[in-house]
Amino acid sequence: MKVLKTARGFFGRKTQRGLGSGFVYDSSGHIVTNQHVVEGAEKILVKFHNGETVRAEMVGSDPYSDLAVLRVDSAGLDTELVPLELGSSSSLETGDRVLAVGNPFGLKETTTFGIVSQTGRVLSSGTRYLIPGVIQIDAPINPGNSGGPLLNFSGEVVGITSAIKSRTGTFSGIGYAVPSDLLKRVVPSLIEKGEYEYPSLGISGKKVTYQITRKRGLERTRGFLVEGVEKEGPSIGKVKKDDIILGIGGKEVTGAGDILSYLALEKSPGENVSLEILRGGNRKTVTVELGTRPSTQ
Repeated sequence: MKVLKTARGFFGRKTQRGLGSGFVYDSSGHIVTNQHVVEGAEKILVKFHNGETVRAEMVGSDPYSDLAVLRVDSAGLDTELVPLELGSSSSLETGDRVLAVGNPFGLKETTTFGIVSQTGRVLSSGTRYLIPGVIQIDAPINPGNSGGPLLNFSGEVVGITSAIKSRTGTFSGIGYAVPSDLLKRVVPSLIEKGEYEYPSLGISGKKVTYQITRKRGLERTRGFLVEGVEKEGPSIGKVKKDDIILGIGGKEVTGAGDILSYLALEKSPGENVSLEILRGGNRKTVTVELGTRPSTQ
């Protein structure tokens, strides 16, 4: 389906400011798309495959995952709403074949074919936090594809096409999709509450580099170097500046992406998480009760 956004431009004139894609999430009329497709919209229109165009209302959006949920009045539609099945993005492997469905440059119902180039990427969300678990694909996507489903060959949604890496603004072989496993956590909360709460450790830092490895005499270049701990955050008294986080929840940490992915895809605020840390040459395990990531709204 096609998602169109109307906003006010210069001199208060209404202009079509956005064009994207989306898919039917359930028979109640909920539609999933990208947040950046509908951000700032004064009016949102949804055009179905048969040409029927109706107004949609915003149910909720999440800038941290670039996901948004719209709703159309299913009772007043001539179009039969057929929800797409959700698959598991964690089952994807490099080389798996995928299909991207959308409306590039307004060309409706365009389907392109490609493979999964890599999984577990991180992508800027436009906030201080990265989107974790992102799927890198080589299926051609262009402006207008944003918010459209990425399907496996069983017809299941495994991602939401969201961005391309390009110097020209058109596809150059690298596209990105928000993983369906993140969608499964975020979307139900957006429908119920209009927002989604992410767990947080309340720390900041950077990936351990080769220079840090040499300086500290580490065996391997891996881990996350803690550079700051929130004064009243969940990690205070448990994690200290200059600690190196080597593992989280029993999984190896090679950088910030591993921490973000584990928290976003497997944990909720208020739950406990174990951290394997290196402090002063000694390894130890600490348990932290997760807090809540601050809202950008």
